[in-house]
Amino acid sequence: MVTVLKNWSMVYLFGMPDGSNLQQRWGRVVTGEVVIDGKQQHSPGDRLCSMPISRSPGNLVHTHSGDVYTLFGEGITVELPVTVLPQLQALGSVKELVAAAAQWRE
Repeated sequence: MVTVLKNWSMVYLFGMPDGSNLQQRWGRVVTGEVVIDGKQQHSPGDRLCSMPISRSPGNLVHTHSGDVYTLFGEGITVELPVTVLPQLQALGSVKELVAAAAQWRE
């Protein structure tokens, strides 16, 4: 089953959970607003953060856990340290995600 996301962000994570090795890319996840959830686990308008991504051909995103997401519309790409992964689901919008990325770089 496919989940459709809008207002999405592709988040590249780097470093280790202890904050070391910040030059190494850890992986990536996608965050976004649910339009339709084929698994019926999320309601339209819910924000979610995927499990780590295994591949993403075109506008499809496949996770290591087997979930598939379709990315609808324009999105953004952000790089963040892996230490912020637990906070990604709490972010309410793409603008907040961009602000978090800018704040981290300062």
